Amino acid sequence: MKLSLPRRLFLALAACAVAMCLPLVHATVDEAHDYAMQAATPFVEQGFTVREDYWNGEVENAQKLAVRHQLFKGNEYAFWLGTAVDDAELELAVYDVKGQPVHMELKSAKNYCSVRVNPPKTGTYTVVFSVKSKKEKGVTWALAYGYR
Repeated sequence: MKLSLPRRLFLALAACAVAMCLPLVHATVDEAHDYAMQAATPFVEQGFTVREDYWNGEVENAQKLAVRHQLFKGNEYAFWLGTAVDDAELELAVYDVKGQPVHMELKSAKNYCSVRVNPPKTGTYTVVFSVKSKKEKGVTWALAYGYR
């Protein structure tokens, strides 16, 4: 397939634009994860083990997201939500299969918050969270967790 010069030029410029934007998007999601890890620091000092896997992305302002996760009775869990948005209001809660809240302790700071959970029984729980901003239409977030 032979492309015309203007079409090749357009595609090259489009590829450059995408390449220039990708590191910025990753940088802000990485910053959100950095804030989530900042929230984890006091928990690590208390003996929590941070799992390497985590969830992240960009979402519309104030949109609620949910993550289902298997929790085991006898373990204590902590979930840490971070964002790079400076004026953020963060919400984070954990619910059982019947939709009842099970989190024990909620702490928040400027760019992160955390909840601690002792699941009453082994099962699938839902972590519900949102990031609200007065200025941004889209917000970045990262949700990490640990246990002891």
